Amino acid sequence: MRLTAGLLLAQCATGFVAPTEHTRPPTARSFDVLSGDHTFLEGVGLAIATKIAINEVRRRVEKPVMDEFGRRVASGLKPEPADVTAEGWAKLVGCLILDLAGDASELIPGLGELTDVVYAPVEAGLLKALFASNAIAAFGFAEELLPFTDIIPTFTLSWCLANLWPTTGLAKQLVPDLAKKNTLLPAGQK
Repeated sequence: MRLTAGLLLAQCATGFVAPTEHTRPPTARSFDVLSGDHTFLEGVGLAIATKIAINEVRRRVEKPVMDEFGRRVASGLKPEPADVTAEGWAKLVGCLILDLAGDASELIPGLGELTDVVYAPVEAGLLKALFASNAIAAFGFAEELLPFTDIIPTFTLSWCLANLWPTTGLAKQLVPDLAKKNTLLPAGQK
């Protein structure tokens, strides 16, 4: 029994001994895929050719369509600063000051987020008074309460929406009273 166990142990031990013949390093073995059967290389070539064909189709078909779409959108969003009144420009200065006031609370570390709780209803009330929009007021309230969102210039963005882009769908949704009053149409539309 001991002899059989010894032979078995010896046979298992020799199975883990490195072969005496010279073996190739692992990096050389990884290139074995490239020798002999060229299926791998053919697959890589086919993938590259497919990518080139798809990019060419996108360049010829998609790009002109997207360029035309971009031109149409851009013509509808072209701001008309000449049509903004002196009162509108004064309102912009006020909006910039109010945005800076909302961000000023961040100058005092630790106190910034606490003062936002007080400033949030003030901002919402001012936004409602300036733009007559509950949606913009609610956005301003949430923006002021949520941490790390003070960077959003809510007053200035609202002014741009109401004065520069009043004919956009977003302006018609968020500032319906101002969109009804504004009769400006984007350039080219009468």
